[in-house]
Amino acid sequence: MHPRVVIIAFMLMFCTAVNATSTLNFIAEDLHPYHFKNENGQADGALVDLAKAVLKNTTLSASFEIMPMARAFHELESNPNTILLSLLKTPTRTNNFIWLGDVYFTDAYVVSLKSSKAEATHLNHTKFYKIGTIRGYSSAKYLQQMGFTEDKNLVLVSYYQQLWQMLYKKRIDFVLMNTLTLNNELKMSGLDPSLITKRIHLEDFPSTLYFAANKMLDAQTANTLSDALEAIKQSGEYNAILNKWQLPLPNTANKL
Repeated sequence: MHPRVVIIAFMLMFCTAVNATSTLNFIAEDLHPYHFKNENGQADGALVDLAKAVLKNTTLSASFEIMPMARAFHELESNPNTILLSLLKTPTRTNNFIWLGDVYFTDAYVVSLKSSKAEATHLNHTKFYKIGTIRGYSSAKYLQQMGFTEDKNLVLVSYYQQLWQMLYKKRIDFVLMNTLTLNNELKMSGLDPSLITKRIHLEDFPSTLYFAANKMLDAQTANTLSDALEAIKQSGEYNAILNKWQLPLPNTANKL
């Protein structure tokens, strides 16, 4: 074999080995109680605990980082060893990432202030008003696909605190969000949850959250993580983690 071919083959083997053993980077937005930055500035939350439990059953090492959703999505698309702690599996995303396993679910509603006079019993009705969500969320893409535009009736922001402040100050009329985190988000924003009401349940909105990895993640690493996640579910540790964080279990909660 030609010496140059041998060198190239060796380099490819070396790069593959490095990729397989490199530190993984689990990332997510600040969304209590799933994943958030605690008082010590460390990543914390139910899905952070779940990822750590998964890693304990492997020889893999990982770091954790909390960041805005738009940046997290960019990191997921750009870096081979990056894993997003929770991502909805939508038709447009299916082939773009490695789906390591389902970890939780969402319950999507359009909500408003109880005092709102806006008349809306269907999503199309909200096109005559302003509706907000988080930039980078699947809800933003969903609304855009449904005909909402930023120059007319769609408002996109980077943080949920901004979103709720805009609703309470009546700068927007509606918010599309996961109501499982509603009370926590409002309390963390210093707002009164009793002033909010659910208006429209979006039954066609994707509801299952996954650990999602960059498509270039080493295949063996991906299989190891998927198997470890399934083992956590079978052992009962998954349910114990959800109970610790007072989250409804997927098999008992009223899902979409």
